[in-house]
Amino acid sequence: MAPYKVYILKYARRDVMYGELKLGDIHDTTMLDMGYFMWVITNGEHTAVVDTGFTEELCKKRKRQWICDPRVRFDAIKIDPAQVQHVILSHMHWDHAGNYELFPKATFYVQDDEMAFWTGRYVKYNHFRGAMEPEDVCKLVRLNYDGRVQFVNGQEEVLPGIRLHRLGGHTKGIQVTEVPTASGTVVVASDAVHSYNNLRDQRPTPIIHNAPEYLEGYDRIKRLAKQESYILAGHDNRQMKNHREVAEGVAVVE
Repeated sequence: MAPYKVYILKYARRDVMYGELKLGDIHDTTMLDMGYFMWVITNGEHTAVVDTGFTEELCKKRKRQWICDPRVRFDAIKIDPAQVQHVILSHMHWDHAGNYELFPKATFYVQDDEMAFWTGRYVKYNHFRGAMEPEDVCKLVRLNYDGRVQFVNGQEEVLPGIRLHRLGGHTKGIQVTEVPTASGTVVVASDAVHSYNNLRDQRPTPIIHNAPEYLEGYDRIKRLAKQESYILAGHDNRQMKNHREVAEGVAVVE
């Protein structure tokens, strides 16, 4: 089997103070270049997408900076999202679980307890519901009725060599994706690691479900990945600089 490559697609951004992303220290004024990404895993035979992002309309509503339609980034790597059959949802926050219409042939992989949480009793509280777009949750429920949601309970191999690991912490059932590449194991961490600063400081973000699980998740990710640069953090633009740029807004780990 040919080794996998992981493409990092950046389509939106904002400037943010690290204190906004750092539980217990809101006064840290270090500025971070916060990106919004999708990740594409492919070896020519098998392809999977991690996270589905958001629309330009939602970008304006949430006051982020739109760069381009994600399809522009897919075109740059010659992947047609309309033909993708496997989409992994790391978790169901608004900036990671929308745009389902881009993937009309896909099965969506989500942890059992992640879906249960966002359709359950606690979403009435402001702490949780602000991170969601109810219509996106409803769309995923409809996709489940259509037989297009695959539930994962803990760990599962989605495609040969591509493994999902439930961590929890940031959300009830956030999962990361382990990918073997020719140069070592990549972990598409998404928001299990918001930024490399969070990982190094062992400080999770204030948007949190379970702090001990979040911190133990950091340890588990570090055990899986070849090195820190092979951990693809949910919103840290430095992942683009750590790896080879192949097109505007696209870098590759290979």
